[in-house]
Amino acid sequence: MSKYTSTREGFQLSMELSLTGPPEGFAQYAAEVNTPNFYHIMNNQRYEYDEYVKGCAEWRAKSGDYKPVIHEFLRDGDSLAARMTGTMKIDGVENQFESFMFAKVDKESGRMEWLKERSIWGPVGKAPEHGVN
Repeated sequence: MSKYTSTREGFQLSMELSLTGPPEGFAQYAAEVNTPNFYHIMNNQRYEYDEYVKGCAEWRAKSGDYKPVIHEFLRDGDSLAARMTGTMKIDGVENQFESFMFAKVDKESGRMEWLKERSIWGPVGKAPEHGVN
């Protein structure tokens, strides 16, 4: 839905909803935000739609207290770019993260066709442990 990709506030809401809620609810969320042929490239690893849905549902199951903040946001035609930081508990451990995201958005529906993301994360107060290579 375009409300999730046309403004910084909408995209932040989208990011909040992505990892908040029960794992079994992620498929419905993904269908609202992404086109059926959507794919996600995370730290150079490509996930097709079904893999993406499964992976995010698993993240919902093991994470909590997810607090993303979109600092920069640019939407120009069918292109979207954003920078996000935040915290979340992963298996009970408080982590911090930073992500840079680039996406192509379907002009008519406002849903994302693909998302390319580069993220680093690790325990709060320590150097990032993941995504740093």
